[in-house]
Amino acid sequence: MTADSAWARAARRLDPIAIWSGRLACLMLIPLVLGLSWEVVARYAFNAPTQWAYDLTFMLYGTFFMLGGAFTLQRKGHVRTDMYYDRWSPRRQAVIDIVCYLVIFMPFVAVFVFTGWGYFWKAFTTNETFVSSAWQPITWPFKLAMPLTGVLLMIQGVSEVFKCLHVLQHGQWPDERNPEFQA
Repeated sequence: MTADSAWARAARRLDPIAIWSGRLACLMLIPLVLGLSWEVVARYAFNAPTQWAYDLTFMLYGTFFMLGGAFTLQRKGHVRTDMYYDRWSPRRQAVIDIVCYLVIFMPFVAVFVFTGWGYFWKAFTTNETFVSSAWQPITWPFKLAMPLTGVLLMIQGVSEVFKCLHVLQHGQWPDERNPEFQA
């Protein structure tokens, strides 16, 4: 059992943000399934396809996929090549994780936020629509998911770095692998 460090307490305060975003993303599944079901019934039972269901479902799925990223990171659900990682000591894992977060993850996410904001802002200021759709919905709510996802990933990335710093200080992970650390 490890002592509760300032790093672990800070991570414990940040983790609920990712959990909240994951729950919000899950709520998008309800209109996604309903819209897709409506389209299938309308198209095949009544031969009356809708103009909006396809656009709505791909926008909701894209947003669901994006907003779930921080939650997946918090739950250690992203792909990891752990052939060697699992054999390493917690301190060595933490060092490798910190280097990867600071050298690869954070810069990529910063570019993602910056680029996503540009896409969102252009769509918002020009009132951009999906021209390939007969319905022509506006695109900015959908494109807002890009910078928002980046911010959520950045916050969760900081939380993960804090957990690594806790390991460097105490030698054990302060997360779900130890019962005293629950978000």
